[in-house]
Amino acid sequence: MTDALYVGATGMRAQQTQVDTIANNLANVNTTGFRRETVNFSSVMASLQSGATDPLGSAVRANLESRGAGALASLQLSTNGGELKQTQQPLDVAIEGSGFFEVLMPDGTPAYTRAGAFALNSDGMLATASGLPLSARIALPPDASNLRISRDGVVMANLPDRSDVELGNIELAAFANPAGLQAIGDNLYRPTEASGQMQLGAPAAAGNGGLRQGYLESSNVQLVDELVALMVAQRSFEMNSKVVQAADQMLGITNALYHG
Repeated sequence: MTDALYVGATGMRAQQTQVDTIANNLANVNTTGFRRETVNFSSVMASLQSGATDPLGSAVRANLESRGAGALASLQLSTNGGELKQTQQPLDVAIEGSGFFEVLMPDGTPAYTRAGAFALNSDGMLATASGLPLSARIALPPDASNLRISRDGVVMANLPDRSDVELGNIELAAFANPAGLQAIGDNLYRPTEASGQMQLGAPAAAGNGGLRQGYLESSNVQLVDELVALMVAQRSFEMNSKVVQAADQMLGITNALYHG
């Protein structure tokens, strides 16, 4: 009987993760370069064999381990690209294909993003909208004009005394399994064991996508798909909660008969 409680409880927890993930996807439907997350469901036994931890705690994990009952949920990043929209802004850059921009966090560690709505930070460097500079540390002189960013990442501009001055190169980060990246907020991602090692290279080379200046990548969230998935997750949550209620009622009847 307790198996039904554990199965229902883990099922509710997994469906709650699904609902939370869908809610986050919907909230970022208009976020530049956002990659939706999907939820993968697995049995407790499969997760225990792979070394995963149970979100309900060690006590429940020990109980489930002897039975192999219940379900767990894990997040996976979608690898589908969003639509490219023209903005005609010289600092807007979209990735046409695979790859991520590498930026530097305030503590100096790298993070990765698809959002190419760049601006100049306080140091005059190309940076994200939140001020995080590209790892290439490309600085634009205040008197530069006619900024050009080529498909293979070369940044050039005209200066008062000369033209076609190369200011730096934008590189893209590639991962063996980009679906394994971990979202850390602010449209940024960090590598995990599942994503594999990062390889930095030139755009439009070695499997990386090319750059398109004056374009931005839209979110890859499909509103209708998310709403349908939300309804399914809510119904599944309700079904699991009914399993818990039924098991609780049967335990109550058993307890009453035992003590009666």
